[in-house]
Amino acid sequence: MTSSRADTPSELWASLQSFVEDNSARAKLRQQLGAALGSGRGKVKVLLLLEKQPLTLAEIADALQVDRPYTTVIVNRLEALGVVTREPDARDRRRKRVALTAAGRAAARAAREVCDTPPVALTRLSPAELRQLGALVAKLTSAEAAAGGPLVPSAGRQR
Repeated sequence: MTSSRADTPSELWASLQSFVEDNSARAKLRQQLGAALGSGRGKVKVLLLLEKQPLTLAEIADALQVDRPYTTVIVNRLEALGVVTREPDARDRRRKRVALTAAGRAAARAAREVCDTPPVALTRLSPAELRQLGALVAKLTSAEAAAGGPLVPSAGRQR
């Protein structure tokens, strides 16, 4: 990340992108879960979605805003890795719900820990600086939402 000040929106945007890329959880996720899950974030997103409860393929696809065939491919891979299982839906036996196995819960916990750990630079900000940054981010996201911008929450950041 550069330490220079950004004086224009373009310079600030480039600086923000650099900060996010330099502090991306992707490398850490690959390091911690790569051997178990392989490459690609789709699998991690599905694990994080399934933390709360089992979901159908359609529910997973809708939550991730992806098509159902892609969801099937991801779930098939996760099932082959032993981190999810398909089980009959108690309300409709024709449907299957995708649920985490014990290994899947462990992988989801590890992924959640990586995703929830802020960059060191953020931990070094004072409480006042954090409030100021939080207010600016809220202002930016509110302005983006008001302008009809592409605000889609990341599955990896759901709470």
